[in-house]
Amino acid sequence: MAFWGADTDAVIEHGRRCRSDEQRIAELAKRLSGLVGAVEWTGPDADAFRDRWQGVRTGLEDVAGDLGSTAEFLGLQAAQQDSASDPDGSLDASRYDGLVGGSFGWSDIINGVEQVSDLWRDKVTTESMGGSWQSTHPQWKPEDVPLDVDSIRNAQMQQGQLGDCWFLAALMAAQKTDPKQLADNIKPQGQPPGSAGWTVRLFVDGAWKDVSVSPDQIANQGAKSAARNGGYHDAGIGFMSIYEQAMINECGGSPSGVSADTPAKGLEMITGRPAAETDTVTQPSFDQYKTAIDAGRPVTVMTDPIKPLGDGGQLVNAHVYQVSGYDEKTGEIILTNPHGPHASSQYTVRVKPGDPGFYTSIFMTGVGEKP
Repeated sequence: MAFWGADTDAVIEHGRRCRSDEQRIAELAKRLSGLVGAVEWTGPDADAFRDRWQGVRTGLEDVAGDLGSTAEFLGLQAAQQDSASDPDGSLDASRYDGLVGGSFGWSDIINGVEQVSDLWRDKVTTESMGGSWQSTHPQWKPEDVPLDVDSIRNAQMQQGQLGDCWFLAALMAAQKTDPKQLADNIKPQGQPPGSAGWTVRLFVDGAWKDVSVSPDQIANQGAKSAARNGGYHDAGIGFMSIYEQAMINECGGSPSGVSADTPAKGLEMITGRPAAETDTVTQPSFDQYKTAIDAGRPVTVMTDPIKPLGDGGQLVNAHVYQVSGYDEKTGEIILTNPHGPHASSQYTVRVKPGDPGFYTSIFMTGVGEKP
């Protein structure tokens, strides 16, 4: 069996060199600024020189900041791989001293890597997602998007180009357990209702927040409602398209706000209720999954970040699925893929908690509170 990965010792060492260079350049900018300020020189030439220096100092500070961000990014990448390689997913925080700070959990690592890597990524915009659906479908009427409880309950998710499975799988779980809340939290605007857009309620930083979505923001390559009769390209705009755009708007299009988060984060943002999260060897048993589903609690799982093995050979790596049901005869739980029924990846997959292969397939579970 081949294992792919970096030499994390070398990654950490390179990160430390970046951190050292950051400090040297920041100190140089500070010392030069002091020297420039100490020069006894007046007149227009002096003013022009000092104005030019301000631009140079800003450039030096930007370079130092980029080096610092790179150091943090490398430290977080090393921590992510170290945690994935450790049998119990634990981390020795002292190993990353000077690169990243604080105590480590998987949510911290995922979010940290994503946030630092924003330095190299463009913001998520309607244009970057294939342009506006409204522009390419001039006959589309936003007021016709079905937002009643039954339509939301019965819609099938089809993920677009974004890596926001953590959010979409949580929407799928909430569709099953509390579609009324999803319907209540979308308020159509204008006359007729929806023609001017929608206001969506999301739970952010411990409080409900109203987020506006305009029809021209709905993107061609965003999440859609999968066609019941047809193929991948026959999908249309549904409630999930609006919710996804609200999430994008709430984080200002930041790539780290959109992509790659944990199962619990999505459940909490959508339901407003706490979600328990377990990882690696603390995964629930079959009976615990069954109890949660029978109680009407929304449940999602994240697959192994490198390569699901064993029972999960049909699973997409580093992907969040809805736990849509269970089979009591076989002891398996049933996972549904937000990629949708017409995607190239498997739509439903069965995995068996307790089997050795389960722990190399499912990395993290999120269980929300009952509505």
